Amino acid sequence: MQRLCWAAFLLVAFPLAANGQATDEAPANNQPSSKAGQGETPATDFQNTASQFLGKFCLDCHDSTDPEGDVRLDNLDVDLSVTETADSWNRIFNQVQFGEMPPEDETQPSADQRATFLRQLDHELTLHGRGFELDKKLLLPQFGNYIDHGKLFDGSVTEKPYSPARLWRQRPIIYDAIWGNAYGRAPWYSVKIGGTGNHLIARGPHKGKLMATRYFQDQKYANPFFEFVHHASGFTDYASIVADQSSLEALLVNAETMAQILTVGQKVRIVTQVKNKGSRTGNNEAMFVGGVTTTANEYRGRVPVIFNYIVKSAQPVTRDDFDQALDVAFALFLRRSPKQEEYEHYWRNVFQKNAELGNEMALQAVLIYVTLTPEFVYRMELGLGETDADGRRFLSPQELVYSLHYALHNKPAFGVDEIETIDVYTKQSEAPIQRTMTTPRPAWAAGHSALVKEMLAGKLKTRDDVERVVRQMLDARQNGWVTTHNRTYLSTTNPRILQFFREFFGYYKADEVFKDIDEFKKRDGFQQFVQGSASKLAYDTDSLILHILQEDKDVLKQLLTTNKVVSVYWNGKNDEQQVKRAGGAEKYRRTHPVQSYNLDPYEHAYDKDNHSDPQIRKNGQVFRAPAEQRCGILTQPSWLIAHSGNFDNDPVRRGKWIREKLLAGVVMDLPINVDAQIPDNEHQTLRERFQVVHESACWRCHKKMNPLGMPFEAYNHVGKWRATEQGQPVDASGSITLSHDDSLHQDVQNVLELMEALAESDLVRQSFIRHVFRYWMGRNEMLSDSQTLMAMDKAYVESGGSFKELLVALMTSDSFLYRK
Repeated sequence: MQRLCWAAFLLVAFPLAANGQATDEAPANNQPSSKAGQGETPATDFQNTASQFLGKFCLDCHDSTDPEGDVRLDNLDVDLSVTETADSWNRIFNQVQFGEMPPEDETQPSADQRATFLRQLDHELTLHGRGFELDKKLLLPQFGNYIDHGKLFDGSVTEKPYSPARLWRQRPIIYDAIWGNAYGRAPWYSVKIGGTGNHLIARGPHKGKLMATRYFQDQKYANPFFEFVHHASGFTDYASIVADQSSLEALLVNAETMAQILTVGQKVRIVTQVKNKGSRTGNNEAMFVGGVTTTANEYRGRVPVIFNYIVKSAQPVTRDDFDQALDVAFALFLRRSPKQEEYEHYWRNVFQKNAELGNEMALQAVLIYVTLTPEFVYRMELGLGETDADGRRFLSPQELVYSLHYALHNKPAFGVDEIETIDVYTKQSEAPIQRTMTTPRPAWAAGHSALVKEMLAGKLKTRDDVERVVRQMLDARQNGWVTTHNRTYLSTTNPRILQFFREFFGYYKADEVFKDIDEFKKRDGFQQFVQGSASKLAYDTDSLILHILQEDKDVLKQLLTTNKVVSVYWNGKNDEQQVKRAGGAEKYRRTHPVQSYNLDPYEHAYDKDNHSDPQIRKNGQVFRAPAEQRCGILTQPSWLIAHSGNFDNDPVRRGKWIREKLLAGVVMDLPINVDAQIPDNEHQTLRERFQVVHESACWRCHKKMNPLGMPFEAYNHVGKWRATEQGQPVDASGSITLSHDDSLHQDVQNVLELMEALAESDLVRQSFIRHVFRYWMGRNEMLSDSQTLMAMDKAYVESGGSFKELLVALMTSDSFLYRK
């Protein structure tokens, strides 16, 4: 089994290095020579340098004398053009990368030694077409913790921070916000004549009859972008996610629809029913169903006057008219004016080449062309400002608008300046229908954001300007801290902040984990969990986080240790009708949603005069649970459910989350040839069934996860605290080991000890800050971001744990403001 496990580890391929950049401390003779870059380094040179590393750290276990796992490293070939040889070196790369080799009880290479060896090996593999392009892959979401954590925060890196110039694919939700209302819905009207409507027909065959209209919208577009979430990141908006072929195809279809709407109007279907003797009384606006039905299609809407003029003109379009139309097209889609060369390009290469198809088709071709340019599909962060002495370029004012606005919002930053428009129709409908169909202000004519107004006034150019507007945005009046299905995180002030915590903790996925609610009706400790409970518990956690952010003190510590819980769907009162509908007082108690937090609705009924806690007196939906039962977001039922299986807890998944999110660690993915099954035994606890992973074949990875996840066995798999399992006292002990901080290592007896230890750790705080950086920067850290990360850490600590100050430090940092 030991040999099989070692072989399985070697088979896993993770093409990435431990360090994002070469360091100044690396010995010069360990750097690839200039000849190496040209593919001329003899294999013997590589053999000499590689053998030094292997000889010092690996050959004690893997030489010809009883090699561990039958893996010998003393006789490796260095001809990397041979597939088998390259594969062997690739497996060595992965083991060193993951810290699996050398083993923890052997002499370990320093971070620089490890990084230098991996870079040199990658260089040699690249010469033979088998390398990893490390610097690029280090920016991908699944490789977030591979840079040495210590070097990011110890001050040894003095390079000035920047971000690589990039195109950042449009966020799906922002595309919806731009497209959905303006171009993406096909409306239709239901018209009923002769019922109990509120419009009197003034002319025609139905003069004197009442008419009722109802308006419907059907989504008629496909969002071309997808929401990619890598399990190791959890974040949905990385700049490395590109628009693929399917995205471009959907963009083209949408662009054709958009071009038609802006030139000839939106096609509207009107379904008319006239009441007759066969009509029946119905529960609808006109109070009848059936009758004589007719269907008509009309074009309607407001289109730019210049577009309408070009479409209707029978004469060749003049250059002046075309330039005016292109101004409108750029304003609508790119939120800027065309450059001189763009006027020429679109006139000669697009409009004129399609002119033989008619003015309408030629103009639509121009609109389609504009909407398929990278500038419409991507956010451009090239750094169009001044270049400094280090070759870094400051973001231009327009780039700053996009970066800052999209950091906190999920809606367009730019509106459209007033454009002269005209209503278009293809038929003359009844006057009430025409009044309903009139669109005095198109959806795309929304106003500019406050940031755009600052930019237009010339007040968004410097770092001081950025800090001023960021503070204004963060100080915006909050519109409450309770979220529900009617008021989700998207409705909150600066919604991207709560979205960060949803994606960081991942508790919003609770609704995606199947739970057998029919079976729960028979089981104590589960009867409170019904259809919709998972979603409601996630709203509880949303609200708790907003409550903590509102106070903005020791935010991370509060998130990890608070015993407050929020129940947004209970106001603290036991309404008699609710009790009756539940089936009586006892059933009401057992099935009440606050039972998920081990609270009794009768014992915790809200009475503001009897609460000693002033915060709870003020907020009737906030309660305090016993400290030993609830300790932070990781003991919220929503988090426990999201990180559980369908029918049981999952200490592996929970421990892996802590290892990666709070301890800046890495755990190898499960090899494809390993069947990770825990035996079923209804007479054993889950901890007892997990004893199988303590075999050395499995424990190499599980030791990084299980000791961190086992304390959560104090809860069942729908998040309710329990004292016993299978008739035995719950063993919730665990330990913190194998982290970057030896002082953190300790045994813990329960989840309270675990969370309090983590909450006091500098490593945990810094790991959290790294995730804040990734979410708002859309990429992983590079070593050159060290100064930014340290400034963020300093701002957070010195402000007493203010999340606002943490964001200010990030958004005014060189990493945020400069491109290179």
